[in-house]
Amino acid sequence: MLWAACCLGFFAFLRSGELAVPDTKQFDPAWHLTPQDLAFDSEVEPSVLQVHLKGSKTDQLRAGVHLYVGATGNELCPIAAVVTYLAVRGMELGPLFRLQSGQPLTRAHFVDKVRSAMKAAGMDPSGYSGHCFRIGASTTAAANGVGDATIQILGRWSSDSYKRYIRVPRDELAQLSRTLAK
Repeated sequence: MLWAACCLGFFAFLRSGELAVPDTKQFDPAWHLTPQDLAFDSEVEPSVLQVHLKGSKTDQLRAGVHLYVGATGNELCPIAAVVTYLAVRGMELGPLFRLQSGQPLTRAHFVDKVRSAMKAAGMDPSGYSGHCFRIGASTTAAANGVGDATIQILGRWSSDSYKRYIRVPRDELAQLSRTLAK
């Protein structure tokens, strides 16, 4: 479940509050993701996943939006992660991401589990917050030459505030000193 949530969060530029509920008693199918909000282009070998996001922090009127995530063809594939998770979870009504107990995945639990996984992998989890998937996706997109307009669309930013999410690695910033000294 955690792997599927992380993959979907990253590749769909989602906020943690779009993946998880505020607390276990606040699941609302009219607002939060359910399995019925997902649509694959094929049942056999899906290559595109459509996610119907019913509302978000910046969509208070709940106009909704469809997000599209593609297969990557490698081990870091959001479609494979979601398909594998759904094979275990099933398609019955309820929160898309839920614990084995059936309780909905809360934002606090999600952040805690991601931090634990980071620590187990030898990474410093202290800087991780619920916005890190949006930051990571934006930074990765920019580093790989994805244009500003596309990043803005993928992250559903209506202004240029998405630029605050893009992080430039320290070594790249340090290299600029040599460029400036020429």
